[in-house]
Amino acid sequence: MAADDAPSQNPMLMMGKGRHMDPAQREAMAARHLQALHDQLKLQAKQEAAWKTYTESMKPGERAMPPKPQAGETAPQRMERMLDMMKQHQDGMQKRLDALKTFYAQLTPEQQKVMDQWHGPMEHKGRMGSMAKPQPK
Repeated sequence: MAADDAPSQNPMLMMGKGRHMDPAQREAMAARHLQALHDQLKLQAKQEAAWKTYTESMKPGERAMPPKPQAGETAPQRMERMLDMMKQHQDGMQKRLDALKTFYAQLTPEQQKVMDQWHGPMEHKGRMGSMAKPQPK
């Protein structure tokens, strides 16, 4: 096996090659990401409760598997099933947004700038968007 064919130990590179991280790798990567953000924010003790609420809201949690199509299901029924799943995803995003707004309101203007960089546009951040370390301006 050539060196280029060997599986990479870097999960970020593995994703780029079409391989998926297992849940433990994904969780570890998210923990590193959040720890780096926490370190850059330099939170005060009074902000830690809002940080905890925010980070808990960012955890993916258990996702329900979409129901399997039923034999004889019509096109409108399939689309309705898809719409129901989208509504569940939207509800999760709304909860995350609410937690972000609450946390963001607790931050100083300098800390808000850090958050804006971490949640900013994906340009110049590579394939992982906000998962990548913010670029200095």
